[in-house]
Amino acid sequence: MNQQTNTNQTGKKENGITNEPTHALIRKVPSSYSDHYTREGLNVSEELAEHQHGEYVRALEAAGLRVCFVEADEDMPDCVFIEDAAVVLKKHAMITHVHERRRQEHAAVEAILRKTHKVAQLGGEADLEGGDVLHIGDTTYIGISSRTNQLGAETLGAFLSQFGRRVVKIYVDNCLHLKTGMSYLGNGTLIAISGWFDLNLFDVEDVIYTQSGEHGCANCLRIRDKLLIPEGYPRTEVLLRRFAEKHAIQIQPLDISEFEKGGGSLTCLSLIW
Repeated sequence: MNQQTNTNQTGKKENGITNEPTHALIRKVPSSYSDHYTREGLNVSEELAEHQHGEYVRALEAAGLRVCFVEADEDMPDCVFIEDAAVVLKKHAMITHVHERRRQEHAAVEAILRKTHKVAQLGGEADLEGGDVLHIGDTTYIGISSRTNQLGAETLGAFLSQFGRRVVKIYVDNCLHLKTGMSYLGNGTLIAISGWFDLNLFDVEDVIYTQSGEHGCANCLRIRDKLLIPEGYPRTEVLLRRFAEKHAIQIQPLDISEFEKGGGSLTCLSLIW
């Protein structure tokens, strides 16, 4: 691993520009979300999902973000996982090309982003979902997964070149998205599932590994001096609290159990810029 001094979503400087997030775009939870996964044999509580989503929104607001909302689409039960629908960087956004059963999700997200961003379309045979895109400093890591193909990564790379960003492709074989198995904590540190990725490709100083049976803690969300982590992973939480204490970061555990049942995680529930 090479040393990396730039950070993302922490108020540090990137390309000489202060990179402190100010906004989050959230999609409301459709009633069809709980219905869909209950039909698939999972016990998903609509009431609890709504409560957990509200707590997530309040955590983003407490971290200093202005939260905007996109209405739910009852025909698209996974629309709450808004991160997959776009890649946002500064005042630019690229609308992605998600799994076929979710393609109707794009229109409402794009309509909102066009009010504040210059929007590009992925197009063609390219496939890309936002869960496969991880920004660290001046580098964007793009997962080549079951949801993002080589053409999608190359198209996004061309889009990001206008910002002088380096793009690194990461092969994802063990999970749905790149950020299912890792995320950036800031301060030169990744959290990742051991053995799932070639971590030599990442320009970071340190890696915290999730503990056995706690893979769900690989997805955390750093915003300025706050680190949101999923509840229910006590041994990995101990490691994250040591990291937080070292860097004067406030940790906030959040219960997102109803979204984990649908394959979601913390970063899935928002677009942040």
